[in-house]
Amino acid sequence: MSIWRVPYPKFGAGPGLERVQTIAEALGLDIARFGVSDAVIVGSNGKGSTAAMAAALLQQASAPVGLFTSPHLFDLNERFRIDGEDISDAELDHHWRRVADAAARVGEAENLGGFEFLFLIAADWFTARRCAHVVWEAGIGGRLDPVRLIQARRLALTSLDLEHTYLLGETLEEIARDKLDAAPMGARVFVSESCAAQREAIEAHCAERGVNVTFVAEHDARGVEALSLRGAFQARNAALAWRAAADIVGLSDDKARAGFAAIRWPGRMEILSADPLVVIDVGHTPAGVRAVREAFTEMAGDAEALLVCGASSDKDAGALIGALAPGFSTIICAAARHKGEAPARIAAYARAANAEAEIVVSDSVSDARATALARARGRPIFVAGGLFLAAEFRAVHLGRDPASLAFF
Repeated sequence: MSIWRVPYPKFGAGPGLERVQTIAEALGLDIARFGVSDAVIVGSNGKGSTAAMAAALLQQASAPVGLFTSPHLFDLNERFRIDGEDISDAELDHHWRRVADAAARVGEAENLGGFEFLFLIAADWFTARRCAHVVWEAGIGGRLDPVRLIQARRLALTSLDLEHTYLLGETLEEIARDKLDAAPMGARVFVSESCAAQREAIEAHCAERGVNVTFVAEHDARGVEALSLRGAFQARNAALAWRAAADIVGLSDDKARAGFAAIRWPGRMEILSADPLVVIDVGHTPAGVRAVREAFTEMAGDAEALLVCGASSDKDAGALIGALAPGFSTIICAAARHKGEAPARIAAYARAANAEAEIVVSDSVSDARATALARARGRPIFVAGGLFLAAEFRAVHLGRDPASLAFF
């Protein structure tokens, strides 16, 4: 795979639904057409897993099925998939150039945001490949996210946490409303039972918008016993994926089992090694890391475990590490090359959350991995705190140069 560097700032010149629509029209794309047979996934945690499951389920009924997710672990190509395969460099280059040229033609090249650019590449590729269905993961929120242009008849809300509050709102209810605004009037919205505390606000907002809302319980899914992803929380995501997919196509129990069994989603409670047990996860909010820590504890059993942790500098690192650190005997703190918070600050948060643990500060993720393996002596190792940390640890583990990882 080539190293792709997005040539536009992440958010561009502010909210840009109108410019995305203008560029889409220049490309000859009917974005709203996707809404008839596609699904949009919004939420604070679990969007990527839920989207991948929904795509795998849809693929059991018809093909080709597209999947647009973010961010990526190693290569930008991972964000664009059809029937489980990443876009090739040649196809990415073709659609990259088409979108960039269209943006320039309509005078929006100086205003376009990076995520908008990638969204348009996805729409152009999925249209060219005549996808029967596409599952779209929202970037941030829903009200101003490009996925709103899809006018999806099915939308799934996975979870709510206090994230991107400067954009989405200061309360979970405000964040819920922003995310749900991706659904057009008449859409069917499926909401995870993890959002039950905000049920009244969600139902009121959906009623105002003319949207049908259904709260989905964990036991609602069929075939979930075959799910290959680890963590009890994934059962809630599976139920949501099943309800959204089954509302689009017919799914027998056998097809549901086959779809769930086929899921491979790197970085989500992924086992890198069995001896010692090394598990990584990309969770990036307090509620998210709390859930994966509990899942790791179940996997590790009664064994004392080591934690390799960090956080992005644009996150609430104190809250994140506070939710992650309890229960570990040794905590190794490191900063990812991309956006990593200073290890000394991570160490201070870890010490405040777990005064009994041995705290170690590492100069790099590579050093943190070497230290963890040297000290493990057969004990389990958990790597968590954000995608960039997990991706870099995974790269080093697999012998890949972490400097080759490109994000934006």
